Amino acid sequence: MSATDTTVALPLPDSLLAALEEAEREHPEACMVLRAVRSDVGAIIDFEWLWANPAAARALGHDAEFLRGRRLGEVSAPDGLADRMDVLRQVVESGRPRADNFAEGEVWLQSTAVPLRDGVLVRLRDVTSAQRMEEGLRDTLDWVRDVLESMPDAFFTVDTDWRITYVNRKAAALTGHTQETLFRRVLWEACPEMCGTPMERALREVATEEGYRLFELRTARERWHEVHTWSSGRNISAYARDVTDKKRVQAERDALLAREHSGRLEAEALAQRRTHELMAARERLVQSEKLAMAGQLAAGVGHEINNPLSYVAGNLQFAVEQLTALARRAGAGPAVQASLGEALEALREAREGAERIRVIVRDLQTFARADELRLSPVDVHTALEFGISLAMTHLRSRAQVERCFGQVPQALAHEARLGQVFLHLLINAAHAIPTGDFEGHRVTVTTRREGAWVLVEVSDTGLGMTPEVLQRAFEPFFTTRPLGEGTGLGLSICLGLVRSMHGELTATSIPGMGSTFQVRLPVAEASVQPQVPAVREADGPQRKRVLVVDDEPQLTAVLRRMLGRQHDVVVAHSGREALALLEHDDAFDRVFCDLMMADLTGMDVHAELSRRRPELLSRFVFMTGGSFTERARTFLQAVPLPRIDKPFEPGLLLALVDSSPPRPGAVVRHPAREG
Repeated sequence: MSATDTTVALPLPDSLLAALEEAEREHPEACMVLRAVRSDVGAIIDFEWLWANPAAARALGHDAEFLRGRRLGEVSAPDGLADRMDVLRQVVESGRPRADNFAEGEVWLQSTAVPLRDGVLVRLRDVTSAQRMEEGLRDTLDWVRDVLESMPDAFFTVDTDWRITYVNRKAAALTGHTQETLFRRVLWEACPEMCGTPMERALREVATEEGYRLFELRTARERWHEVHTWSSGRNISAYARDVTDKKRVQAERDALLAREHSGRLEAEALAQRRTHELMAARERLVQSEKLAMAGQLAAGVGHEINNPLSYVAGNLQFAVEQLTALARRAGAGPAVQASLGEALEALREAREGAERIRVIVRDLQTFARADELRLSPVDVHTALEFGISLAMTHLRSRAQVERCFGQVPQALAHEARLGQVFLHLLINAAHAIPTGDFEGHRVTVTTRREGAWVLVEVSDTGLGMTPEVLQRAFEPFFTTRPLGEGTGLGLSICLGLVRSMHGELTATSIPGMGSTFQVRLPVAEASVQPQVPAVREADGPQRKRVLVVDDEPQLTAVLRRMLGRQHDVVVAHSGREALALLEHDDAFDRVFCDLMMADLTGMDVHAELSRRRPELLSRFVFMTGGSFTERARTFLQAVPLPRIDKPFEPGLLLALVDSSPPRPGAVVRHPAREG
C-alpha cells in the first residue's frame, strides 16, 4: 500500500461477519465482502477482500485466508473480476445494487453487487452452461435461417396483426420488394395486390380456424405456385412452390385427352385411366415429399437432440435421487424441507418434459427409419403385459382393463416393436375415454388364433370415430387432438411396424360406443429354443468394471454417476483412446460404446477388435442417438450385439451390467463402502 492510500474499515461487527460466514459456508454460490480502499482525498482507488466463502475461494482459485486483505488486481485476471472496479465503485457511490455478467478465465459468472457502508457484498453464479446454451440456440437459428434463405421456394410468416415477421429472398422477389422494406409491415399494405385473391381468403381462414390450407395460385400471366398455409403458434406461415412446369404438362395432357375423346370412345376410356393414374401419382408424390422431408429432419435432428437429451435426463434423474435422499435426512427445518420439496417438484416436472421430448423424438425416428426388423418368435401375452404396465398411468383414472387371453402360439414378430405397438394402442384407447367415469368404461384386450394368424384386439368404450375420421386414422400427421397434444404419427407408425412384421393393423369404430383395433401377426414356426443356464446369485451384489466410450464429456459424466455407485467406471473419450486402453487393460465386464464418434466410430472399434481381440466383443453394448447413415444401419442389422437408444433408463444400464457374460479370470468383488 502506498503512502497516499488509506483503508477505511468496513463497519461490520465481527459477530455479523461470523454469522455471514456461518450462513454462506456451504452455499454453492460464491459470496464475498470487499471494502473500499480510498486515497487521501477520499476517492475509491481499489477494493480488498474482507471475507470470502469457500465457493468464492474455489471460483477464484485461491484459499479464503489468502484472499483476506488482498486487492482485486493481485488475484483476479485483468479482464475478470478486477475489471469490475468501475462497477463496484458505482455500487458504493450510488448506494444501489448492480447485476451483470463477466468472464473469469474460461468461466462466465453472473455478478450481483449489493452496497454496504464503504464496501460491497458480491455474489457470483456460474452461468457458463446457460451462456453456451444461448450460443447454441443462436447457431441453430442461424442454421434455420440459412436453410430458408437457400431453398428455391418462397416462404414468409406474419403475426396476429398481419405484420410480416419473416420473408426469404425468393418470396420478396415475387412481390417485387426487398426483404428490408417488407419486414414488420402489414401484409395488405406492403402487398395490396394480394387483397381479394385466394391467397387472402386462405390466410384469413387459417387465422380464424388455426388449420391448414393447400391451393394453387396464379402469380403471373404464365406462372403458377402451389401454396401451403398453416397456423404455427402466434404466426401464420405460407410456403409457395413453383409448379408452372407441372401445370404446363397438365395442360398438354388435357389437350391430348380432348383430342383423343373427340376421335374415339376407346380413347376416352384410356384417357380417363391415365388421368386417374396421374392424379394418384401426384398425390403420392406430394405425400412422399412430405414424408421424405420429415424423415430427413427426424433422422438428423433426432440424432443431435438425443445426445444432449441423454445427459439432461440422466442428470435430472441423478439430482432427483440425491435431493430425495437429502430431504429424508432428519434435522432440517421446515423452511429447508419446503425448499427441498419445491426443488424436487421442479426437477420432476423437468424430467417429465425431457421424457416427452424423448418419446416425440423416438416416434419421429421410428417413422423415418427404413431398416428391416429382425423377426423371431414372440409371446404376444408378454408384449401385451409390457404395454399394459406402461400405459396404466393413462388408464388408471379412465377405465378398467379386462384381459380375455386365449391359447395362442408364438407370433413371428419383433418383441420391442410389438410392445411399442400395443403400448400406443392402449394409450390411444385411454385418450378416447373421458375422465370421471372409471366404473362405466372398459378397455378389453383379447387374443385368439385364426388359422395361420395370431389376432390381438384392443377395444374401448370411448367416444368412437366418425367414418370420415376412421378413414384417415392411419394417415401420417392426421390427429383430432388439440394443437400441441399430438403429432399425428402414432397410428401410422404402428401400421408401418406391424406391416414390417408381415402383419396387418385394422380398425372399426361406432361413434359414441367405442373403437376396436385388431393386430394380425403370422404364427411363428415351432423351433427349439436353447436353454439358458441359470445363474446363481452371489451373496451380495457383484461390483464389476465398466468401460464407457463416448466423445460427449457430459454423457460420460452422467454414465459415471448412474453406474459409479455400484460399479467401477472407466471412461474413454474416443474410439482411439478405447483401443489403446484395451490393449493393456481388458479386464472389463461390460463396455458401453457410442456408435457415432468423430475420431473412430464404434463400427471402427468393432472392426479393429474383430481383427485383434474378438473375444472382447461379447462384452460390448452399442449406444446410438439415432443411426441415420447407411453404414450404421447395415452394421446394426449385421452385428448381433446389444444396442440401446439414447436417452436410456438407469435401470436398463444396470441390468445390462448385471447380465454381462462371465469374464475369464474375473474375481467377484462387492461394492466398496462409501467413506
